[in-house]
Amino acid sequence: AFHTWPKQGVIAMDLFTCGAAPLIPILPLIKRLFAIPSNDIIVGDRNEAQTEPTMLWSHKLRGFRHGFSASYKAHENPLDQDLGDVLSVHNFGMKFPLVSEETDFQHVDIFEVTNPRVHSAIPNERSSESLDPDLQTPDKILFLDGVQQSSLRGEAAYHEALVHPSMIAHPNPKRVAIIGGGEGATLREVLKHNTVEHVMMVEIDEELVEMCDEFMPEWSDCSDIAGSDADSCFNDSRAVVEFEDAFNWFIDRFEDDGSTEEKFDV
Repeated sequence: AFHTWPKQGVIAMDLFTCGAAPLIPILPLIKRLFAIPSNDIIVGDRNEAQTEPTMLWSHKLRGFRHGFSASYKAHENPLDQDLGDVLSVHNFGMKFPLVSEETDFQHVDIFEVTNPRVHSAIPNERSSESLDPDLQTPDKILFLDGVQQSSLRGEAAYHEALVHPSMIAHPNPKRVAIIGGGEGATLREVLKHNTVEHVMMVEIDEELVEMCDEFMPEWSDCSDIAGSDADSCFNDSRAVVEFEDAFNWFIDRFEDDGSTEEKFDV
């Protein structure tokens, strides 16, 4: 269904599908076909082109699911988790899918969004949100199987609280093991400690690490960390990343009391 307001330059579209596949991948096509720039406007003695049209969208699941089909499992549908809550709202200034891929272990979604509070506050130039330069840039959110893992706005506080208490509790942490940590932010916080000589990160999903390194480089940025010899924490000479099930990795090396493997401090 199409709804148009020609004077305001607005087109509203309602798209429905009977299949299970999301319509998000066709968003670029929709924008290319229907986001038509207005004619140039005349300001004084010069022509000024109108700004690029803005596309606001929401994506919702429809139909019966819970209690209707005995085989339906909401936790197996990413759109029925946190991801669905973000996609279903219409008041984000921008929602842009950076990546949506299925790895051998999970479904990975990374979205770039603008905060709805900031978006609504921009016309009010005296609001605290509109005056905060950090809030004027898009946020990024990582979802695994539809469940939110971290966001650019909040990941620093989370990972600092995750890492530093245990690191500070040890008098001289030199060898550190990280179980999981695909975004690279836990590794980043560990490498901030100048006593660290070796970090072993064991992550089962190599594709996840590659996607995070490409689309979320802020999480693994070591360029401003004293003592780091790489821009990406994944490339720091003190860090080693093994792509393996962490439980099996530790069992294979430390199950026997007579293991010759050097133990970790943290």
